[in-house]
Amino acid sequence: MDAVLNATAGLIPSSDSDDTKDTSNSVVTFLASLVINIAVALVIFVIFCILRPRLRRVYAPRTYAVTKDKRPEPVSRGLFSWIPAVLRVPDTDIIQQSGLDTYMFLRSIRTMFIMFAVISIASAASILPVNVKGTMELTGLNSLSMGNVDPRSNWLWVHIGFFAAIVWWSLWNIVGELRIYTHLRMWWLTHPNTVSKAGASTVLVSNVPKSLANDESRLRDLFSMFPGGIRQVFVNRMCKKLTRNVHTRDKLVKRLEKELTKYAIKCKKLWSKSQDTNSPYRPPTRPTTRKSWNIFAKVDLFEHLAAEIAKCNRFIAKSANNMDSMERQSSALVMFNQQ
Repeated sequence: MDAVLNATAGLIPSSDSDDTKDTSNSVVTFLASLVINIAVALVIFVIFCILRPRLRRVYAPRTYAVTKDKRPEPVSRGLFSWIPAVLRVPDTDIIQQSGLDTYMFLRSIRTMFIMFAVISIASAASILPVNVKGTMELTGLNSLSMGNVDPRSNWLWVHIGFFAAIVWWSLWNIVGELRIYTHLRMWWLTHPNTVSKAGASTVLVSNVPKSLANDESRLRDLFSMFPGGIRQVFVNRMCKKLTRNVHTRDKLVKRLEKELTKYAIKCKKLWSKSQDTNSPYRPPTRPTTRKSWNIFAKVDLFEHLAAEIAKCNRFIAKSANNMDSMERQSSALVMFNQQ
């Protein structure tokens, strides 16, 4: 009987071997995922460096698609030349060219990157040695965790102290960034370039009584008590038909531009072909369309779209000159003489 039990016990794997196998598997899995993620990140980084100088419309539209005073300095076409150029951009240039909101967004990302980098380095220098020197005799990745430290050991105070210091330091950085944002916001609002804009001195007033909405002079007298006085008062109107015509005109303009571009490409191809073959150039047939009220008659597409756009423009101009006929709403825009 003892021989049978001994033989059976030999067939049952020990728990220590299972733990060792699980530990080795977890380490291999972690290293494999780490290598794969690093490789994918490097591939994406290299692809971006290759495509950046070739796709200006995607990666550098502000170098040509905005006014000259808001264009940043172009970055050279080198593979990695954008990295030092980005690091050398002054904060004032970002604010002037992209606005305060864009600058604060980039600043918050930079602050979070610095905070997490400092926390990672500090934890690796102070927490990991304590965990590795723990007395719970864990192996593999588990030896780097807090579970390797004896719950009755005084070394746990290192974790508590480190956590408290990190929380205090993080809150101190966040409060400091909020103070910087407050000062920058006040500077931005009082800057001459901002003050000169109409939006800096315009306030939206909602829930305006009907008696005041129908009498702009009373509404002006109501807000004239503020320093600087009132420059102008705009009572909002119900203009659904006008808005619908504006949207229709925009769609027609986009369609006309699209069709003209297609036609110009066809003309260019035929012109190049005629030059190569020394044959006379014959322009392609202009596209046609059918009117909504007469599906049997075809008309020139360009002339039809241009006529529809002109029709919308006449209605928009007529509506703009006759705003008093539109229903007044319970809100108004008040423009002051001072900010």
